[in-house]
Amino acid sequence: MLLAGLPLGAAVGQVRQVEFGVGTDLTWTSNSSFGVADGESDAALQVQPRVRVRSEGARVRINGSAAVSALTYANGTQRSRTDPTADIQARLEAIERLFFVEVGYRAAQTSGDVFGAQPDTASTANTLTTSQWRVSPFVEGQAGTDLRYRLRSDNSWTREIGETTVVAPAAGGYFGRHGGSIEQDPRPFGWRLEAERSITRYDNPLEDEVIISLARGIVSYAPTPEWSVGLRAGQERNNVAAGELKRRTLYGAETRWQPTPRTTFSVSGERRFFGNAWSLAFDHRRPLLAWNIALNRGVDTTPQSLFDLPATDNVAGLLDAMFTTRYPNPAERAQVVADFIEQQGLPRSTSSPRSLFAPRFSLVTSRRASVSFIGVRHTLTFSGYAIRTEDALDSGPFALGDVASNNAQRGASVVLSHRLTPLTSLTMTANWSRIRALNASDETTEQGLRIQASMQLAPQTTGVFGARYRKLDSSIAFEGHEDAVFLGLDHRF
Repeated sequence: MLLAGLPLGAAVGQVRQVEFGVGTDLTWTSNSSFGVADGESDAALQVQPRVRVRSEGARVRINGSAAVSALTYANGTQRSRTDPTADIQARLEAIERLFFVEVGYRAAQTSGDVFGAQPDTASTANTLTTSQWRVSPFVEGQAGTDLRYRLRSDNSWTREIGETTVVAPAAGGYFGRHGGSIEQDPRPFGWRLEAERSITRYDNPLEDEVIISLARGIVSYAPTPEWSVGLRAGQERNNVAAGELKRRTLYGAETRWQPTPRTTFSVSGERRFFGNAWSLAFDHRRPLLAWNIALNRGVDTTPQSLFDLPATDNVAGLLDAMFTTRYPNPAERAQVVADFIEQQGLPRSTSSPRSLFAPRFSLVTSRRASVSFIGVRHTLTFSGYAIRTEDALDSGPFALGDVASNNAQRGASVVLSHRLTPLTSLTMTANWSRIRALNASDETTEQGLRIQASMQLAPQTTGVFGARYRKLDSSIAFEGHEDAVFLGLDHRF
């Protein structure tokens, strides 16, 4: 479906590589209803066909993966379930160096009850599947050496799909962000003018629209080619206070430092209608090390948060950064990263915060960090997060005060992989997460450990076996623990 909107000859002719695969896993678990009830032991069979597409054509770029996971239980302690997982992006250069169109689709599983156990690949308990289509036409170009302009319209449609094991409030809807900018690079003085309008429209007709419009100007100065500072000011208008449009002044400052192409540091801060908004980003990569830090504070809604969600394969992203210098071609580098993950027995992602699928308008303070290191025979990846979500308003239709929209999440993951032989690797993954209600005593802590051995049985076939342990402590969900052993095969065609 994603390719249907692209010119057929260009889409088909430019695909450099399409990889099909299938994974099968047989798991014995001591608690098939982990986090939901005092479950019984059972055996679960999971079959997951998948496809990965990588392209780097002259006018069309396509990258992403899609899979369908079918899970069934031998003793019927849980219902069988089929879930899609996808993260695919396509970019068409419709008019050379001027007009572009980006199309994307993402399907993912999250917690139906945010205080229950996080979904596991071998469990159907507490699972909610969200689906989002994205379309973003935009115009961008350059006049002279320093003047740049851009017009962009982001549009997304979010839905809950498939059967769910919990009752969740309807939070699907439309999110649009439309804006434009024109700027001149600081040499040493520069400027930028920009305007933006965002709209969230929930499917539930009883929910009000959330509309935020702003316009700002930025003046900047670059003391050196690597460092620039700037001041920003403007006005914004929104309807979040009981549907009444109100206009307010915004102001702030920013700075950016890029000493080398491998290192970037940027900070910005503003005074907005909800208080202080700020953002900090730091990215650094070396041939054997990559890490990034992202801190920000701002407002969002459920459709917006899913649109702005970072890439789900953050381990692959860190590896891609480390291999950039050695493999400058993106399509070739993507294949190298996929092969390395397969050889090392690495997961493509670490644990992430629970998506809050609720009709909300929230003030979100987010802190995320990831680092990955490659040694001679081992790979180490660490990631952590701390996210606070609360009602952005003290009164009105979105001042709900419920625990699903007002909570603080913390979590950390460590993945250590060691190559025992050229064909065998051992991987250990440890996860910890906690979610606490801001205005109530509700709290859930989950921790887990997974040890897995991977062996390359043939050039395109890998066998895995291992064990995992999970524990859930909660004041609101069903507490318990789970022991499991598993084995499986993965084949790439």
